[in-house]
Amino acid sequence: MRRIGATPISILLILYCAYLSVSYSIPNTGDVAVEPFRVCLQTDQADVLELLPGIGPTMADRIVEFRKEHAIESPDDLLQIHGIGKKTVDELRLLTTSEPRTQ
Repeated sequence: MRRIGATPISILLILYCAYLSVSYSIPNTGDVAVEPFRVCLQTDQADVLELLPGIGPTMADRIVEFRKEHAIESPDDLLQIHGIGKKTVDELRLLTTSEPRTQ
């Protein structure tokens, strides 16, 4: 039985890696509309609100309690909640929406 040396195997591995890098770097084309996921301040549950930066379990519960009596139309409405400042609201602008998601 003839043994294969390390050189041919190395060459095959290099060629395979080159093939993978080329095939995975080709951009996808087509008319696929992709929208970013945004957390809905008005309807999402506390565990989803916790995904936002600067919002922990306590703050998420405060948001849920706040929206029982107030409509949240923009992230600026969160300034009325104790513990949420302008810096946090500015970080949330691109990550949130007030419109419920449609399936």
